[in-house]
Amino acid sequence: MTEQADSWYWEQRWSNFRRGSKRITLDWGDGQASAVLYDEGVPRTTVALLEHLPLTVPVVHVAWSGEMLMSAQSYDMGVPEMENTVRLFRPGDLTWDPRFGELAFTYGTAEGRLPTGAHTVAVYGSIDSNLDGFARFARARPFEGVGELRLRPA
Repeated sequence: MTEQADSWYWEQRWSNFRRGSKRITLDWGDGQASAVLYDEGVPRTTVALLEHLPLTVPVVHVAWSGEMLMSAQSYDMGVPEMENTVRLFRPGDLTWDPRFGELAFTYGTAEGRLPTGAHTVAVYGSIDSNLDGFARFARARPFEGVGELRLRPA
């Protein structure tokens, strides 16, 4: 049954790209988390991000999409098209939207939304250690204002 489930459309569409072994570290204040990048499933975006590291990203809490932070400035990663677009995010997902030059970081339940409706982005990696610590940092953003994330190779 598991083999059959792996071939389901939604499994292929929303999970099949989640493959990779490259690692990065996210630092904030006195906290730190690590993440895996999907260099096998989302290769162009992952390579572009790695070429820009280390990177300091000012972040604010999103208004429309749920439990996630977004960059407070735009970045040009040199990847104009998205690989494996997703609208429903998993806790820990790291996303990229070349339309707005936006990096985003999910810490809980989130769905790609804008005032105009549904929105998709590329998921290029996922936080896989200290997601709870990252969530505490993220939940403080509406109250404490702009935060700063530093992304660097692990």
